[in-house]
This record gives sequence, C-alpha cells and structure tokens, in this order.
Amino acid sequence: MKYQTHLTNSLIMVQPIDFGYNEQTGEDNEFQNRPSSHQITSVREQANKEFEQSVEILTSAGIDLLVLGKSHTDKTLPDAVFPNNWFSTQSNGNLIIYPMKTQNRQDEVQVSQLITLANKNNYQVKETIDLRQSFDEKKPLEGTGSLIFHHPSNRLFAAISERCVESSLENFANQFGYELFKFETTSQQGSPIYHTNVLMSCGEDFAVITKDIISLSQQEYILNGLSDCVNEILIINEQQMTENFCGNILQLKDNDNQPIIVLSSSAYKGFTPRQIKQLEQQGSLIILPIPTIEKVGGGSARCMLGENFLPKNC
Repeated sequence: MKYQTHLTNSLIMVQPIDFGYNEQTGEDNEFQNRPSSHQITSVREQANKEFEQSVEILTSAGIDLLVLGKSHTDKTLPDAVFPNNWFSTQSNGNLIIYPMKTQNRQDEVQVSQLITLANKNNYQVKETIDLRQSFDEKKPLEGTGSLIFHHPSNRLFAAISERCVESSLENFANQFGYELFKFETTSQQGSPIYHTNVLMSCGEDFAVITKDIISLSQQEYILNGLSDCVNEILIINEQQMTENFCGNILQLKDNDNQPIIVLSSSAYKGFTPRQIKQLEQQGSLIILPIPTIEKVGGGSARCMLGENFLPKNC
C-alpha cells in the first residue's frame, strides 16, 4: 500500500484477562516458559498488573490508547495480550484481519467489538478486509508478528515460519503492493523463529535485526534491503533476541509528533550502552516492565501493541 504513514500516536491493546501459558502455541514458540501449577493464578494476576502499568506508562508518554476487553467469547484466551497478530490497520481506513495458526488464537478475533471501540474513540473503519475468507486457513499469516513494514519505501520484510506461510505471504504482498523481502531463519535449537517481530524491528530511519539467525545466503540480501531504506542498522546477537527481546521493539510518535521507541525493561538491559545511544537518537525510550508477560507468554512489548493508523472523523 502506497502513502501509508509509518509512525502513529495511537495504539490498540487487549487486556490479558485469561493470561497464561499457551499449550497450543508452545509447540513452535521456544520463548514461552511453563509456570508450575501453583503459580498459574499469581502469573495471571501479575500479567494484569504489568498490563495496567504499561497502559499508564504509554498514556503518560502521549499515546492515544484504546483498550479492548473480552465480551465476545467464554473461551480461555491465554495470548490475547498479543493482538497485533490478528489485526492491523491502515491510514486509508482499512482494518485487516489475519488467519491465525492455532484455535485458541483464532478465538481471540473480535472484529465487531474492535470496530465499535474505534468508532467510540472517533476513528473510522472504512473497509474490513478479512484474509481468513480469501486465504487458506491452514496457511496462516499472523499479522505484524509476521510482517515487518517499512512504509516510506513500501517494503515488507518477513521470516518464513509455521505462522508465516510463504504462499500466504506472497499473496499478501501482491494484494497490497509491497516489495517483499522474505528469508529463512534457524535458532540455536534448529527451529525457525516463530515471528519476524521477535528478531527484528523497522523504524522510520533505523532497524534492529538479529543477523546471525538468518540463512547465510540471504543475510546480505536482507541487510541491503534494509540499508536502502534506513540510515541506521543495529545488529543484535541471538542472546539479545532470546533472553532480552531486543528485537521486539516499536517506534511510534507522541501527541506532539515526536518519535518514541517502546521496549521492555529486559530489552533495555539487553542492549549495549552504544546501542542504547543509537536508539535514543531515533526517539525517546519508553520502557515497559513486563517480565511475566515475556517469560510465560513468549512475546514482548511490540507484540502487545496494535498500531492504530485509522483516520479520525472530521
């Protein structure tokens, strides 16, 4: 899609009401950690506290925050706090719904409730594009977990995985007119990284990427693709990715139109002092303390944030 703005000052988040270890997604997400049976209740309570604190921090940082609850199902939704996988928005008013891999993540989707929330906050949804209807449901494409956009250059970066099936990815790029840079990854455990946004982030003029897990034959291709559209590339190692979620960050703008970068406290500690200085040149750092959500859920700050590019009503 051409002419899409890259930074927004509005986010959509979903309360982690049922938060816990997700048995279904644990099959291919090696970042998840199962708590003991006696910790289940405390884990859920702590995740909700971390969420509320994150909401306060982001609001104080000048972000227009829309919070979606749970009114559409009685089913348990352990990963609902990571909504960026089932929807994305565009500045022309499109709401895009994506096919998810597992059943309990498919159950998270609540289109009418999201539209109602947007309208209530004076945002317009002009068209809903439900890719679950046009794509093969057995070939998932999990939203901005799988898809890393650089909107100014109209480029799309994506790592092939069980949650980002190549045919669906190519169909998406063709349908929306993105120049696609796809690649393969392998972790130290020998598996593909489950979501692209764990290993890389792309801001307006910078990128963070875990180079060494990308297929050796594709590393130069991907780095060249990034260097053509951003001036600063921060290379992180696999330890920074797996132990600190340094790749799972997001650049936004505040209500004064100033750039900010949202990252977890773990990611902040994982970056080197030099990398922190490089990031600070790209925006003020907004740090979210979310250790329980990260450890048990296997996702970090970026996974919690659904970017809201929808236009405001006049």
